[in-house]
Amino acid sequence: MSIAGGIILYTGAIDNAPNDNLRDLIIDISGSLLSIPLVFLLYDYMNSRVNRQMKKTIANSVSDKLNTLMLGLVFMLRESMGVRSKLTTENLNRMLIWRTPEISRRLKITPGVLDKLNAYHNDLDTLLYRNSQSSVLSPQQIQILSALARDMTHLINENKFHHRNRHMSAKYIENIMSRMLDWLDSDSVAMLNLQQHLSDGALAGNGGKK
Repeated sequence: MSIAGGIILYTGAIDNAPNDNLRDLIIDISGSLLSIPLVFLLYDYMNSRVNRQMKKTIANSVSDKLNTLMLGLVFMLRESMGVRSKLTTENLNRMLIWRTPEISRRLKITPGVLDKLNAYHNDLDTLLYRNSQSSVLSPQQIQILSALARDMTHLINENKFHHRNRHMSAKYIENIMSRMLDWLDSDSVAMLNLQQHLSDGALAGNGGKK
C-alpha cells in the first residue's frame, strides 16, 4: 500500500501540481512512502542473513563440543574396561558393539572414572539445554542424546547410591555405547569429525592414561 501510494502521489505531482513548491512537497512525501517498505525489506534481509550465520556458527560450535564430548567418553570407557590397545576407528567400532558379559568381565569403575562420567553428563545436559534455545540439532539427534544422558544418569546412580551391581553397570555401559553408535550413524559429518578427533587426540589421550 505504501509503495502504491508513493507511486500515485509521484505521478500526480509530476502531471498535475499547480506550482513547483507543491510538486516538490508531494514528491518528497511520495519518496518517503516508497522508502519505508524498502527499509523494512532491507532490514528483514540483513536480519535473516545474520540469523542464518549465527545459527551456522552455533551449529558448528555444538558439533565441535559434541565430538569432543564423545571422544572423552571413548577414553573414559576404555579406561573403565582396561582397554590399552592403540585407539583407532576400527578398534573403537569393535569396542562399541561389546555386550554386557564382556563388559562386566572387564569393568572397573574407579572414583576417577565416576568423576569424568559426572563431568561429561553435565556437559551433555548443558548442550541439550542450549539446543532447546537455538534448535540446531535434529529431533533424531535430540532423541539419541537424551537417551544417552539418561543411561549416563543410571550408571552414575548405580555407582553412587546403590550397591554397585557390576552386571547392571555393564548393561548401562552397553546402552551408552549403543547410543554412541546411533549418534555416529545419524550424522556422517559427526563420524568424519570424530575420526579426525581420533587421529588428532588419540596420542594425547593415550599418553595421559595407562
